[in-house]
Amino acid sequence: MVILANHTKAHVSEALEDFRPWLDERAEVVAEMESLSMSPQHAANMPDADLAIVLGGDGTLLAQARSLAERGVPLVGVNFGKLGFLAEFSMDELKTHWSSIADGTARTSQRLLLDVSVIHRQGTGASHHDNPHFECIAVNDAVLTAGPPYRMIELELIIDPREGRNYSTWFASDGVIVSTPSGSTAYNLAAGGPIVSPTVDAVCITPLCPQSLAFRPIISDSVTDILLRINRANEGTTLVIDGQRSTPIQEGDQVRIRGSESRFTLVHNPDLNYWKLLARKLHWAARPRRG
Repeated sequence: MVILANHTKAHVSEALEDFRPWLDERAEVVAEMESLSMSPQHAANMPDADLAIVLGGDGTLLAQARSLAERGVPLVGVNFGKLGFLAEFSMDELKTHWSSIADGTARTSQRLLLDVSVIHRQGTGASHHDNPHFECIAVNDAVLTAGPPYRMIELELIIDPREGRNYSTWFASDGVIVSTPSGSTAYNLAAGGPIVSPTVDAVCITPLCPQSLAFRPIISDSVTDILLRINRANEGTTLVIDGQRSTPIQEGDQVRIRGSESRFTLVHNPDLNYWKLLARKLHWAARPRRG
């Protein structure tokens, strides 16, 4: 078992000081690390573990899921943040349900990840070289945002270019969100995109303020290749991964996105299911209050 703690979060250090003796009586902890220092390189050298307890919030869990994607270690999120949509447990709930977590009977879900890469235009022409300038795994979403000076950017969207014979749609907008089902309740939802159950292997494509009444969010199969060509960009146009990693984008760049072969396993709070979590955290389907 591995403990990944975000000590910049209030009360994490204090809670871990009390929790660690309790846990040592029930499990073998092979590593305890500061979550901010974790990276795919560190994860590759981490001792074998059958579980990772992540103390922080949803953002902490997103970062650990990216780092541990190749290791396939199930993640238990203990929430010390605000929302706690992915980090479903409190410290008391973790202790209450420890037996089912430890013996593997607690419910889990396999979450879709996205492989995202950026290929720069070569020279002043339209050609591109094959080696990606930027590569990253996304847990929630890959967001192409216009950035300063906040003029609309022009994008070309090609869905499954090998099958579509290079058919594309062009649009001007403030950007676009490509999200997983896990990320459908994040920026995608705020931008008017659909909520997608995490059991569905699908990708949401949601434009940001498109200059068109006809361009609505769409859902595509996760094995579909998505290609975005940037025909006009701003000085600050940026690709942002999970709100945490970013890279500048220039005119002529191509952003390629598809479902990853890797997945991350999330361990769920037995007291909750997805729809109950939606109702509790996001007030889904809540009835209006009287007077």
